[in-house]
Amino acid sequence: MNSTEILDAFRDEMQDVETPYLWSDLAIYRYLDDAQKMFCRLTEGIEDSSTPAVCRLAITAGTDWCPLSPKVLKVREAVDVVTGRPYEIMNMEKASLNGVHFNGNPGPLKLFVTGLEKGKLRAWPVPTEDSVVELRVFRLPLARITDAGDQNLEIDEQHHNALLLWMKHLAFSKQDAETFDRGKADECEGRFRAYCHAALKEQERARRNSGTVVYGGL
Repeated sequence: MNSTEILDAFRDEMQDVETPYLWSDLAIYRYLDDAQKMFCRLTEGIEDSSTPAVCRLAITAGTDWCPLSPKVLKVREAVDVVTGRPYEIMNMEKASLNGVHFNGNPGPLKLFVTGLEKGKLRAWPVPTEDSVVELRVFRLPLARITDAGDQNLEIDEQHHNALLLWMKHLAFSKQDAETFDRGKADECEGRFRAYCHAALKEQERARRNSGTVVYGGL
């Protein structure tokens, strides 16, 4: 379904098909945009290794902090674009156990550490040469859902009914509205989170079995 079709499905399920509507188109599209982002956060996100604005990382000699695109949720792999050399990605705990210390010493780039600062990787040791690294990441959707017309979602269609659950959670959560219903809001949220948990587990199984991730999982 595209964004307009999901809007229509939302209205059908919420019995909001006659004017004046209980929810405006703009509000429903905002719910959808929030739903696709929340789905990605709970299921690791959309795998990507080809979008330059997200997956290309410019390394500057003498600088070890490397800003990431705000769309990136997790970095899985890093490879030098010219040499093809892979760089290991470590979290803080693993880096510490492997004797990685950020003391400012320069040297040939060996690895990147995640989790030290939000939205950044830290190169180790401090790079002595400029280079470009290609990342394999899991990310949020690139485009924001608006009311500007039909938009195709990056999230696989098999998950669109789950997005509707989060949209209904938001709709029922709006306080001081005649549609406010905490019980229904909590029920929709619980079902959505349970679905995302199952989707994440399926992706993890697929990764173990094949070494790759097909986004969408279920």
